[in-house]
Amino acid sequence: MDRTLLPLLLLSMLLVAMLAPHATLTLTAVVALSVLATRGSWAIIQAFGTTSETQRALD
Repeated sequence: MDRTLLPLLLLSMLLVAMLAPHATLTLTAVVALSVLATRGSWAIIQAFGTTSETQRALD
């Protein structure tokens, strides 16, 4: 990343957080919920993927 781009990115994030706190909270909630949904669905997929039938089919 360019050295001049990082301070501009940090400044823009700070301005958005100061001037639009509701938007910041909304974006934070959306990211957090998507992470939780992804991890939960991955755990469910992994739980169904390790059945004994799958192991017998591979052996």
